[in-house]
Amino acid sequence: MAYIRLDMEALASNVEVVRDRSEGEFAAVLKDNAYGHGLRPIAQELSRLGVGRAVVRKRWEGEEIADLFDYILILSDLPQRDRFHYAINDLSGLSKAPSGARIELKVDTGMHRNGIEPHQLEEAFRMVKERGLLLTGVFTHYRSGDELSSELFWQRERWRRVKEEVRSLSSRYSLPLPHFHAPNSAALFRAGRDRDEFARVGIALYGYIEYPPLFDLPPLRPVLSLWGRRISTRRLKRGERVGYGGLFEAPRDMVVSTYDVGYGDGIFRALTECAGGRILGRVSMDSIVLEGEAEELPIIEDAREMAHRLGTISYEVLVKLSPFIDRLR
Repeated sequence: MAYIRLDMEALASNVEVVRDRSEGEFAAVLKDNAYGHGLRPIAQELSRLGVGRAVVRKRWEGEEIADLFDYILILSDLPQRDRFHYAINDLSGLSKAPSGARIELKVDTGMHRNGIEPHQLEEAFRMVKERGLLLTGVFTHYRSGDELSSELFWQRERWRRVKEEVRSLSSRYSLPLPHFHAPNSAALFRAGRDRDEFARVGIALYGYIEYPPLFDLPPLRPVLSLWGRRISTRRLKRGERVGYGGLFEAPRDMVVSTYDVGYGDGIFRALTECAGGRILGRVSMDSIVLEGEAEELPIIEDAREMAHRLGTISYEVLVKLSPFIDRLR
């Protein structure tokens, strides 16, 4: 059946590029099945490479890799009193957290998606103190690190002011100073870690950054490739048509083969070309047809190239890949 090949040498190379830029301090973002690469195999390799921090979406993800990292931040789940750190996205989240839970305040510095408002910081600190919560971190998220604009820099200035306020409030409420983290992959490579304790790096670890063409790209290598195996082969006569609706009509006598990957595996139905060549007819749920009779062919070698064909970004191509496809190292 179709399989995903994980290039662990590429992953190790990307880790070194990120380490150099982050001065060694970063957390690996492993949410959504490690961006489609496979949570456990990627986490195991990162741990072997000495990465000690991870970020996931749900508690069950944290539990699956709890043996591999000293620090795990959970972005979107109800806080519990355990070893994990939980993101708090509004003041009501503080009222739901049990005493003794490790929590990190997300502050909205301009993205306007999640996080408390800067003017709510004092109220948040008061609630942390009254409820006996363990405030371990304060963080934000940059909205335009990968855009050709100055927005990253005014948002960084707002973040700097938030950090000053947090330092003052920590002293006033006799709370330990929390750690700070803000840069994602794009912001890290544009502007560095900027004195935060660490960066949160996701897509760069997997070999991509979605920069405009004018930007210099760091030397990152794709970690994942998707391969299809041949199911059957047939000889088409000129004029014969292929697949649902007969969308493709053979312009000449030709040999075509069906490969065992389709939109049920995460390939977009609208796709007309892949790394193995032109897709003949519509993508089916479990298969595609390509010219030739090779035993196996690459479907994705560079997610960014496929994303450009589809008018989307590499993230979407990667995370749509089915978790049921075998991941081979």
